[in-house]
Amino acid sequence: MLGLNLTIKDNDIVDVTGSLYVKTPDALKRLMSELRKGGYEIENLREAKHRKDDGVSVSTMEKDGWSLWFAKLPDLRYGLCGSCHQLISTSGIQSHGHKCEKCGAVTYYDLIDGSTLTFVFNNDKERGFLSPQLRMKVKRWDTEKGLLYLYDEFLEGGLSVVTGDAATKYMDKHIGKFHIIEENKQRLVVFKYDLVWNRDAAVIEPYDHFGSYYNHEIVKVWKGKQYNEYDRLPVPETISIYESWHWAPLPVTPNLHSRILSFAGQTDDQGWHYQDGRPWFTSGHWTEMAKFVRHFTQLDADAFDRAWPSFRRDGPGGIADIAHFCHKEAVVQNDPNIGNVLIALDKGSRGEHMTQQEVEAAKHGLGDPLVKKGLLGYED
Repeated sequence: MLGLNLTIKDNDIVDVTGSLYVKTPDALKRLMSELRKGGYEIENLREAKHRKDDGVSVSTMEKDGWSLWFAKLPDLRYGLCGSCHQLISTSGIQSHGHKCEKCGAVTYYDLIDGSTLTFVFNNDKERGFLSPQLRMKVKRWDTEKGLLYLYDEFLEGGLSVVTGDAATKYMDKHIGKFHIIEENKQRLVVFKYDLVWNRDAAVIEPYDHFGSYYNHEIVKVWKGKQYNEYDRLPVPETISIYESWHWAPLPVTPNLHSRILSFAGQTDDQGWHYQDGRPWFTSGHWTEMAKFVRHFTQLDADAFDRAWPSFRRDGPGGIADIAHFCHKEAVVQNDPNIGNVLIALDKGSRGEHMTQQEVEAAKHGLGDPLVKKGLLGYED
């Protein structure tokens, strides 16, 4: 199970999407012992500070099915210097100008000649939704003087990035917050831009940047073997553990599908998904949910196994199908979503066909508070 050598007795421990659900206190005790022998550290989430700060009682955590234990392998991550190829600490490894503690080589530069920076001028008016942004190419960054030199040209970017006359007008609005110099017959725009950014004093606020200099990798080392940063280890690095005897089996209710989707790591909100019919749910999603249905609900698990292969694979359709299987009067969530509005705007601007469902979802999405605040310019 999950690549771990665990003792299971009559399905008293079940894994669903990488988490472990324990059916009895005896099974929990056995699981904890075996995980610790396998090198895991285990946190009792009943005592976690963030849970206490949220004011959630232990009885609520148990009754509502919160994870109550969190197992993790000790920190496995190291830096690998690109110059000396030795393992080093990851602390500060990706901060501008950081140097390897073994050989002194620089491990990272945030901005170098040729990097691109997307930014706005730093004030509340410029941080609104769809406010104009500038994207420019970096010449150099003098971190000692806190000056950033950009080539005097505007690059294309995403939905909010402006070029041409719009970019020039935006710059002209902020005359005095930068100056122009000529260097080797190249015009450069110079901003005050300190290494440690401070909103109260900064001239510009960065949104994103690309083209940094990396002279390191992040690797994982487990049992003497080195893995790439995003490689999967033979065992999970972290495991959430649930005490299912407090709440299972779940009764058949109009919102049972929400619990099943949640435990499978899925949203129950149709509005969150694309509305053009593209597949979202896979057989793997449904088989994990089927496992949960069988062990932790009062639904007919054999009937669910027969039914799910015919469920629709798109997000909204799949949510509706599982909901109506679970209860004939299921309450299906479909909240207004700004994403559906933005997709419709993008497709409309390019003359692409939209399904009727996309059109309706975009209209519905206008009720999202983010749309009202950003696109429509008012709040309820």
